[in-house]
Amino acid sequence: MFTNDLFKNGKLGGGIENWSATKVGDDVLIGSNSTILPVEIVSGCVIGAGSVVTRDCKTKGVYAGNPARLLRKLD
Repeated sequence: MFTNDLFKNGKLGGGIENWSATKVGDDVLIGSNSTILPVEIVSGCVIGAGSVVTRDCKTKGVYAGNPARLLRKLD
């Protein structure tokens, strides 16, 4: 699941001007039931199933957990 509105103004139903960008690089594997907030995920990352990505994934590697953390760097 991707979400791009963090509801910073505290109201539901905001317009497109409240949306933030989510950037996903090439060859990214995202496990089922993961939640991706407006972040940047670099190419070659693996996101574990059920993870909640709240921060940018700037290093190529395996991320998992709530919130998702880098578990292992990939070459």
